[in-house]
Amino acid sequence: MQKTLVLGLGNTILSDDGVGIHIAFEIEKKCREIDVLEASAAGFRVVDEIIGYQKLILIDSIKTGKSVPGTLHRFTFDEFSRTMHHSSPHDISLFEAFDIMKKEKADLPEEIKVYAVEVCDTSTFSEECTIEVAKAIPEVAKIVIEENNLK
Repeated sequence: MQKTLVLGLGNTILSDDGVGIHIAFEIEKKCREIDVLEASAAGFRVVDEIIGYQKLILIDSIKTGKSVPGTLHRFTFDEFSRTMHHSSPHDISLFEAFDIMKKEKADLPEEIKVYAVEVCDTSTFSEECTIEVAKAIPEVAKIVIEENNLK
């Protein structure tokens, strides 16, 4: 089995923004042959965590306004190469850091899957997701486990 990391992204004190972390921990309850981490940072602070893994599963929130909250979206890592941008003037995105480390021949995952759950509230200080997003957590965890044959 591939050495796999499930990385939940977000901030668990900003309501739905923490959905990726909540899903990652739901997966951890059911799977023992993977590693699970959470991150609320970006760029080089996160890319160091993924070095040495063969497979990376990123789970985050997304706010498109085009889907109902709780909808699961799937992306390829390459889709973000067109949207690279700095998260602040003093930092770079995970995707930019990954690209730099790849050029430096770091031991980065060969397979990367990106999941994002449609959210509606990422600005309210709350450790709980909205009802619609919270209801999606167990189902999304189940889908990610099945699609990736996680054990």
